[in-house]
Amino acid sequence: MLASERQNRILEILRRDKAVEVSELSKAFDVSEMTIRRDLLKLEQAGLLKRTFGGAVVAPNFFALQLSFAEKEAVYAEEKRGIGLAAARLIRDGETIAFGAGTTTFQVVRHIGEVEHLTVVTNAINIAMELANRPNIKLLVTGGSLRERSFALVGPFGEAMLGQIHINKFFLGVTGISIEHGVTTLDLLEASMYKAMMKAAGEVIVVADHSKFGSITLAPIAGIGEVKNIVTDTGIPPEYLQELGERGVEVTVADPQGQGG
Repeated sequence: MLASERQNRILEILRRDKAVEVSELSKAFDVSEMTIRRDLLKLEQAGLLKRTFGGAVVAPNFFALQLSFAEKEAVYAEEKRGIGLAAARLIRDGETIAFGAGTTTFQVVRHIGEVEHLTVVTNAINIAMELANRPNIKLLVTGGSLRERSFALVGPFGEAMLGQIHINKFFLGVTGISIEHGVTTLDLLEASMYKAMMKAAGEVIVVADHSKFGSITLAPIAGIGEVKNIVTDTGIPPEYLQELGERGVEVTVADPQGQGG
């Protein structure tokens, strides 16, 4: 089992039991206690748990970070809708576009206009269902194992498929944006999938509401310099506008009606 898979399983156990013990995890995963301690340290650094003597307990913000897709849709809903409208205007006829999973990328998909000869690649089954009946869109869905809370498909099958294609623009939703630490997400396997999408893409466009700025979560996806454009809302901290501009990252600020500036 990969370290990323094991750490995700630890989070699943923590969500169920509220606490874990190093010795029990070591036996369950057939790895050394030192390996489990390294896993717990990494998860603690991401703010997902608090280590204790001999184990760990849930962090105060753990359940907020583990909201379901429907619950996340309700958070900053108007801002996400505006971001979706503004980001969808960046799509051109004849392009191949990729979408990662997430509530904000889902809003971009919902607002795709009457473009012609568009090819869409996605690892999100809800996005695939949203586009399934659009006759002007050719749809490619990656393979992989399903992450139920995000509707994302992850794993080596999907990553191998992405290595065979070229993408013009990749729309990426994230849980954290930091100047020093780049863009991050909560799931290590999803991060690996998005790295493969980035490698295949000519442009990376991050779509994220203002609450993601200054947050650093478990799984790094890319450095901030690898992002071409960030589409966000008017709540973005002013210091980020300046810092991102100095680093060559375009920022599109959308109002609730989706007008970008």
